[in-house]
Amino acid sequence: MTSSIDIIPEAYFDAVAIMADAPASVMPMTVIEVHLYAYLGCILGLFKGQAVGDWGYPFAVTSEGFPFSVQLENARSVIVARGLVEEDGEGMMAARRDELAAEIDSLLTLGSWGDRRLWLRVATQCALALPVGSIRHAISQTPGLAASVRLGQRRQLLQADDIDLLYEEYKIVSSVLGADVKDLLSPAVIWLSARILRTEDTPVD
Repeated sequence: MTSSIDIIPEAYFDAVAIMADAPASVMPMTVIEVHLYAYLGCILGLFKGQAVGDWGYPFAVTSEGFPFSVQLENARSVIVARGLVEEDGEGMMAARRDELAAEIDSLLTLGSWGDRRLWLRVATQCALALPVGSIRHAISQTPGLAASVRLGQRRQLLQADDIDLLYEEYKIVSSVLGADVKDLLSPAVIWLSARILRTEDTPVD
């Protein structure tokens, strides 16, 4: 007997979009990576003026130090159950491209998801410039995540203080690139790279 679960539309769209639009080179994808790309997409949306409260669902930091959303996980389970994604016994997921393309085309007729899809696509495209392990490390060092991991705390991410720090970091990246940069991938990769370099330069206690 299975219990029904409420599916958040934004979370369902994100699960479909991440699997549909991710570059072939980053597939198959782990469950952790789906949550990672969704969280990065949320941050990129934040950089472009999207209020965190409008994202549709929250993220929390896990005991392993990764962003996780219960609502996104429920949606991910649904797209696996519906046959849009194949998942093996080790939790690796492969996209069924034709089915996903048809599903996302249908979803795009129901709402204004264009910007959201772009942010999520850029999040997965970061893996073309940086190894996924490096992206995971960079995200684990972002405001909210790093402190929680050090203290062994589980907490909701993207609280007011975290957002202020993220904005300050993005302002620095934007000032380096200049006003002529129109794409989002370049500042996203530079921001992640700066996070990686910062932790590498931090002396060990």
